[in-house]
Amino acid sequence: MKKNILLVGILLVLSIVLAACGDNDEVENPPENAAESNQQQTEENNTANESTDNTGYNFTHFDLDADYQDHNDALDVDYENETNDQMEASYRDQSQDIDLNGDAAMEELDSMFSSFNFDENTPDEEVLTTVSEAFSIPEDAQNIELEIQFSGGAEKEYRK
Repeated sequence: MKKNILLVGILLVLSIVLAACGDNDEVENPPENAAESNQQQTEENNTANESTDNTGYNFTHFDLDADYQDHNDALDVDYENETNDQMEASYRDQSQDIDLNGDAAMEELDSMFSSFNFDENTPDEEVLTTVSEAFSIPEDAQNIELEIQFSGGAEKEYRK
C-alpha cells in the first residue's frame, strides 16, 4: 500500500516538473490560413525556384527589438519555425501593454507577417519602414534591431 502511494506521489511530482519545463512560446495551432498560404506559395515558388516555410511567410526566423525613449526593450518580437515543424512565437510591446506567447502571439503576428512582401533582396530601408509601420514603432525610437532568416537560408540584420 505504501509503495502504491509513493509511486503515485512520484508520478505526480514528475508530471508537474515536466509540465513546468514546457516552452510557453510554442505554437500549438498555427494560423488557419497557413495551410492555404503554404500551398499557394509552394506552387508559386516551385515556378520561381524560391521556398517558404509552412506558414506562407517568406522567412523562418524573425527577431525584432526596439528601444523607445525612456524604455529599453519596449518592443520584442520573436518568431521561429524550425524544420521539424516546431513553431515558437512571442510578442511583447510595453507601449501597447501586449505580452503574448505561443498561439496568442501567433494570432496577433499572423496579420502583420502575412502583409510582408519583402525578401532578402529588398532594400534595408524599405524592410525597416514596412516593419516599423506594421508594429507602430514611433519615429523617435532609439534603436531598432531586426534579424530575419529567410526561407531560402539567407540571414540578414537590419539596424536603425
